[in-house]
This record gives sequence, structure tokens and C-alpha cells, in this order.
Amino acid sequence: QKTKKTKSSKMNQIKDGWFMEKNEKLWPGEANSLKVKKILFNQKSKFQDVVVFESTNHGRVLVLDGVIQTTDKDECSYQEMISNLGLYAHKNPKKVLII
Repeated sequence: QKTKKTKSSKMNQIKDGWFMEKNEKLWPGEANSLKVKKILFNQKSKFQDVVVFESTNHGRVLVLDGVIQTTDKDECSYQEMISNLGLYAHKNPKKVLII
């Protein structure tokens, strides 16, 4: 899948070295901000705006369409939730591969 070599329109969410996730429709009255150390990737794909940046406290951060998807700091919680679904659905799991 090719990405367009245009800047993401979500770059306006990074101001003065801070990324701010603010979406009144999804989270009324709430906002989340992370200090940006370095922008690693910023392009608009055929389907969405993609931004990856290095933050000061959460490691690498993946943002799709302006919404944080995961960070290095919290990725283990996502993996654990995905794993638990498969493990609890089987009566006696012995070997598990989750991709």
C-alpha cells in the first residue's frame, strides 16, 4: 500500500512541542497531551492520517486520524487483553499463537 507524500492534516495537533488529543465527540470535556521529542512519521495514507512520534515519557506513539492508538509504555495492556480473549475462550489451552 502506497502512501501519499503529503503532510498529515493532523499535524496541527502538535503545537509548541506537545501533541494534544482532543475530541469532543468521543470524549466530551477531556483532552490528553504528550510531550513530543521527535516526529518519526507523518503521512496521509489512502485511508487515514498516520503520525508516529517519540514522546518524552511514553516512548513511540501511534496516532491514526488524530486518535492515539498505542504507545510503547502501554502496549503490554493491549497485548494482555487480546491474549485473554483467546485463552479464556478455550477450555484447556496448551499452545497459543496470537498474530
